[in-house]
Amino acid sequence: GSSRLTNLFVGGWNLSSVFSTFSGGFLTPMWTGPDPTNTAFTTSTTPAIVSIRPDELGNPNLPSSQRSVNQWFNIAAFGPPQPGRFGTSAKDVIIGPGVTVLDAGIYKEIRFRETAGPVLRWELTATNALNHPNWSNPTSTDITQQGNVGVISAVGGVSGASIGDQPGTRALRMGLRVEW
Repeated sequence: GSSRLTNLFVGGWNLSSVFSTFSGGFLTPMWTGPDPTNTAFTTSTTPAIVSIRPDELGNPNLPSSQRSVNQWFNIAAFGPPQPGRFGTSAKDVIIGPGVTVLDAGIYKEIRFRETAGPVLRWELTATNALNHPNWSNPTSTDITQQGNVGVISAVGGVSGASIGDQPGTRALRMGLRVEW
């Protein structure tokens, strides 16, 4: 019931949003060194170098208040496997970083006539509107790589997350179109 001029500025606005959250992926710790199990075949007198799971000495997942990009999980929760046996750590015991994304959009439709006819639509959409950092998995889960183990060196979220847009930094897109 408002005037055409008032409706031009106030009416026809629409908001939309999509919130997505994913828990972190499961990661397997590794240990690299001389074969403690003596099961890797070699003709050399030097034991073969193998990568196997380490011994699990405690909970590898730090509380969220202690996690950082420099130490995502508790490295001290693992040790080398004992001679004569495989490591005790299970597969996928480390929980990687999750993904949280809010995509939002606003659009306005301007009708040239009150009956059927062309409609001008202006829209602005934002992916990751809150610019929330979504960390990639740690560079390495091999406890023998002292400089890289548990360190996160990239953003972009976990690859394979099944959401429409990649969870990178905030991105804006604006469009103007005419609909019939």
